[in-house]
Amino acid sequence: MNLNEYPQLIAKLQAQLFNLDFAVEQAQVILKQIEAEIDANIAFDKELRNDSQRKAARITMLDNHPNYWEQQEILSQIKAKHQQIYIELGLRRNEFSVLKLERREAIARLEMQSAS
Repeated sequence: MNLNEYPQLIAKLQAQLFNLDFAVEQAQVILKQIEAEIDANIAFDKELRNDSQRKAARITMLDNHPNYWEQQEILSQIKAKHQQIYIELGLRRNEFSVLKLERREAIARLEMQSAS
């Protein structure tokens, strides 16, 4: 890869991270909405008499909710993809830095040779 191609690639990876951060936030909002809905149902359920019953009911309702575990899986996949791109971004930044240093070194050697 050429030195001049790195800034564009780095910007592309940063944009992907931004989009994944947004997707994480969206998935978390959906999960919180599901949890809030279930918590509201539990709060108004007169048959649940103590915290143990409420906790058990909450777990059961979360397990039985049609979208809860699907959203959890989506969130996990987005976070894994985010981590992969984050690692790649770090690699590309480091490669870019090394290439710049190598170019500077080559220029310095040329200047030293022409001065002698």
